[in-house]
Amino acid sequence: MTPYLLGLDSGLTVTKAVVFRDDGAVVALARREVAQIKTVPRHVERDMAGHWQASAAAIREALELASASVGSEVRPAAVSVAGHGDGLYLLDRAGAPLGLAATSLDSRAQALLRRWDETGVSARALELTGQRPFPSSPAPLLAHLREEEPERYDQIAAILSCKDWLRYCLTGKVATDFTEASVAFSDIRTQRYSDEALALFGLGAIAGALPPVFMPGDVAGHITEDVAQLTGLAIGTPVAAGLHDVTACAVGSGVTEAGTIAVIAGTYSINEMLVDTTKTSIGWNARNGLRAGQWMNMSVSPASSANLDWFVQTSARDALANGDPFATLQAELDAVAGDPSDIIYLPYLYGSPHAEDVPAAFVGLRGWHGRGHMLRAVAEGIVFNHRHHIDLIDPHGAVGRVRLTGGSSRNPFFGQLFADALNRRVEVPEMPEAGALGAAIAAGIAAGVYNGWEEACLRTRPQLRIYEPGDAVARLGAGYGRYCDAIDTIMQRRDEKAVP
Repeated sequence: MTPYLLGLDSGLTVTKAVVFRDDGAVVALARREVAQIKTVPRHVERDMAGHWQASAAAIREALELASASVGSEVRPAAVSVAGHGDGLYLLDRAGAPLGLAATSLDSRAQALLRRWDETGVSARALELTGQRPFPSSPAPLLAHLREEEPERYDQIAAILSCKDWLRYCLTGKVATDFTEASVAFSDIRTQRYSDEALALFGLGAIAGALPPVFMPGDVAGHITEDVAQLTGLAIGTPVAAGLHDVTACAVGSGVTEAGTIAVIAGTYSINEMLVDTTKTSIGWNARNGLRAGQWMNMSVSPASSANLDWFVQTSARDALANGDPFATLQAELDAVAGDPSDIIYLPYLYGSPHAEDVPAAFVGLRGWHGRGHMLRAVAEGIVFNHRHHIDLIDPHGAVGRVRLTGGSSRNPFFGQLFADALNRRVEVPEMPEAGALGAAIAAGIAAGVYNGWEEACLRTRPQLRIYEPGDAVARLGAGYGRYCDAIDTIMQRRDEKAVP
């Protein structure tokens, strides 16, 4: 009998439930949107109960579609969840949501972070935990809550992430996994929770609210009777601990060991690399990998494909009519292929890796440039920002292979652009649901369908589209130089203005 696995992948706006065969083939998929709440400046939140209801509905629909597809009832051997990283999902002492959840786009703690930068807290955090705190990290969010909402802070009984909240809903058990446990409070060297880290942030009093840690492929609970009635899952189905979503994407694209850079071109520019030795750098977050003695060096910024969505919505609405705007716009890109302009685009509409107040900008725009030139500049700016991050985690170009996922990866223009701009071989898996597959692989390990990550990736290995560096390497290398010069000029002028 074919084993089926269910991966639940919950991002910033959509939750997807995907039923897979054990060879990684998608049997059925259902999705539900989850609303963001932005009623308070710098707060980007969601209703936790509504999030669970949407996820449960997606699971039920996916199972119904899967059963209809195969002609008999589909009962997954196990379930697992991947969810957006960071943010804050809190439970009170009754096990109920403690207010709205903060997502990874929340920036309410920005002022507190500036104090930490000035007082040396951030520098010490980098040494101890492998990462410098950033606005949506649990540490500053909790410290902000302690200062601004002390009564709510005193009621905290469990500190969860997005995927940990959903797993709690599935099982009634509070837990986290090895990858997620390292987002703020773990010692980078021991890969375990650190009392020193909690004390550094002034959070020692809530150490007991940190959830127990399981390895990603461990069973962290089972489907309860109420959940079975709500979702259609069988009572007692094992639920794996699961994965932070960007690690799940790496796993789902076949990256479980060192030697490949995993790139996700989505809302965020995510660039990550598994390593077997650890060191700290301001250029990346060093988090736990899939096993003890393995780390994930991750360099990110909110500056990737969302810029394309903005450009289409503001400057190419006519291209939306046929449902695939880039099929229309590709002709405009082709028309300027032999006319390489010097336009540079800084893709910082929603934030940058350099400083909070560095804006997006077109540099070098002239009256004879058209929409095709501008679109190409936006695309190149996105890829140049990925290159900035990749140069941080692999400064000597020692890793020559990139595994690319995310919405942009499905367009051959972008696959080749990444290969040329990074001057590396780019491999694009023919697997659009890499995050859900990564979660499903963890479920398969928990259920004994696979005996480990290596076997799981061999059995679920997707077909790859390969892009090798081509004729545009030199042109894009020069363009990246201009891109870096533009950033240096902006940062220099910013620093000059800051001097009294």
